[in-house]
Amino acid sequence: MRAKIGWIIGGILVFLFFLIAYMPASQITTRLSLPDNIALYGVSGTLWDGEAEQVIINGLPVDNVQWDVHPLWLLIGDLHVTVKGGNMRSADAISFAGPLTTGVLSTERISASNFTAYVPVDRVLAQVSLPLPVNASGRFKLTLKTLDYDGQCNELNGQGSWLNAAVAGTQGPIDFGTYNASLSCADGNFVVNVEEPNKLGLSMQAQADAQFTDITVEGRFKPDQDLPKEVHQAARFFGQPDSNGYTQFKL
Repeated sequence: MRAKIGWIIGGILVFLFFLIAYMPASQITTRLSLPDNIALYGVSGTLWDGEAEQVIINGLPVDNVQWDVHPLWLLIGDLHVTVKGGNMRSADAISFAGPLTTGVLSTERISASNFTAYVPVDRVLAQVSLPLPVNASGRFKLTLKTLDYDGQCNELNGQGSWLNAAVAGTQGPIDFGTYNASLSCADGNFVVNVEEPNKLGLSMQAQADAQFTDITVEGRFKPDQDLPKEVHQAARFFGQPDSNGYTQFKL
C-alpha cells in the first residue's frame, strides 16, 4: 500500500513538474499584475525559456527580449535568469545582455554581474531637464561587473561610456569624442563620476537615490579650443568661467 501511495505521489509530482516546465509563458504573463510602467507584447515560449516581441519600460521599448531561468536557484529562494534584449549592433535600439538575480519572495533585491546594456543618448536626454535644448546622438554603454541592490545601492562596480558623442550644431553635427565614467555606491546612493581628459574638459559627479527620485549633478567643464565657436557660446548659458576657464554647474 505504501509503495502504491509513493508511486501516486511521485506521479503527481512528475505531472506538476512537466505542467510547470512546459506551461506557455503567455498563460502566466496575462495573469500577472504588472506595474503601470511595464508592458509585455508577443510573449511566447515557456516560463523557463521564453521570449517577448517587445517590452516597454517607462515608455522605452526593447525588442526581442529573451529569458532563460535557471531552476536550481529556486531551491535557495532566488530567481536567477539570463536575459537578452534588443540588437547591440543597432545604434538606435536599447539592448542588454547578462545574468540577473532577484528574490522569489522579494523582487526589491537585485544583483548582477558581467551585465552590459546600450541606450541611445537621445532617449535618455528626453528624460532629463536641461537649461537649453540639446539634440545629441551616440550611445550610452553600461557595463556592470558587480551590482548588489536591496532597497538601496549596497555594491556597484561598473563603467559607463558615451560612445561617438555628437551634438547637432548650426553647421552640422559636432564631434565630442568619447566620455567614460566610473559607477559606484555611496551611502546607499548610486554615484557616477566623470573625469578628464575629454573634449569638453568635463569633470562631474552625479548622485541618485535608490528610487531615482532625487538626482543631483555637479561639476565643471572647459570646452576644448578646437571645438566650434557655437559650443563656447552655448557654454555661457551655464554661467561665467572662473579664472582657470572652467564653468561650474549644478543640475
